[in-house]
Amino acid sequence: MYIHPARNGIIDQSVADGCVMTMQNRSERWEQLTELVNQAQRRGLASLGADQLDELGALYRQATAALARARSLNRDSQLIAYLNQLVGRAHAIIYGQHSQPRLRLGYLFGVDIPRTFQAHWRYVAVAAAVTLVAATLAYLLVRADPRWSQALLGDSFSGAVEEFATSEQPAGEYFAETAQALGGANFSALLMSNNIQVALKAFAVGVTLGLGTLYVLVMNGLLLGAFLGIGAHYDRLVDLVAVVIPHGAIEIPAILIAGGAGLMMGHALVSPGDRLRRDALRIAALKAVKLAVGTVPVFIVAALIEGLLSPQHRGLFAANEPRFLLGFLAFALLTLYFCFGDRILTRQPRPFG
Repeated sequence: MYIHPARNGIIDQSVADGCVMTMQNRSERWEQLTELVNQAQRRGLASLGADQLDELGALYRQATAALARARSLNRDSQLIAYLNQLVGRAHAIIYGQHSQPRLRLGYLFGVDIPRTFQAHWRYVAVAAAVTLVAATLAYLLVRADPRWSQALLGDSFSGAVEEFATSEQPAGEYFAETAQALGGANFSALLMSNNIQVALKAFAVGVTLGLGTLYVLVMNGLLLGAFLGIGAHYDRLVDLVAVVIPHGAIEIPAILIAGGAGLMMGHALVSPGDRLRRDALRIAALKAVKLAVGTVPVFIVAALIEGLLSPQHRGLFAANEPRFLLGFLAFALLTLYFCFGDRILTRQPRPFG
């Protein structure tokens, strides 16, 4: 790679003052841009992860600005030629190799969303930890004294759960009456709408520095913990887990993913690094939206299970074991998708983390 040296080995001070970065740092960035362009040309844009795509765009803009500056100041022709070919190659990659329209949706769900999750799973882990702490606290309180459930769930919800827990009904009958009254399809639609609203709320309120997202996660954790605490108090914990696990095995992780997306935006506002807060938020929001969009099909599937299969209390789903099996299978498929889904399309190993 060629970087124009100062004449006679002395760096002109006016050049140094006009540069945002030192020559060494700038040289390293051009090398990084060259490596990304080379990789994209050899393997395609699909081979670049979410962070690499962001870096490619940022370095391209810096190289474009440096080229314009070099031309305006009549820099050495070799430097201009080098930057010109580098900017040209990067421009062709970014603007000249778009996926065909019919493949964009497939790329979003098959590659982009899983890779975004893999790059930012730590935010989801934080969301899970917050929910787990809240759920554990509520569980311990209600298991020791079920009167806590009235404060956490409300009198109506708490009474319905206690009534079920003190009966001998199988897990499927918890939803059976509502499903029969509304019809399976209508019940599924109602559940899907409600769950998507909860997830979008957890995502959208991330702009409150993440505080709104934390509140949504804590409240959901308290509800879940109180629900299971009632079961533990009346020695029906396994049955109450069986009530929610067929659909909850993917519904709860989807809420956590949406919450992680909200925390990502909140973190960008709290700690924008060397960017302006609005720029940091914009970059984080582009990634967070992908995670939020990725949860929508999950909620649709979860609602169908909850509306059509969870209320089953005769035949196969009269016992708890098939319900647990369904939940574990659904969770395994969800995990495979978010952790390894991109490899199906690109057939290239991706580092997780």
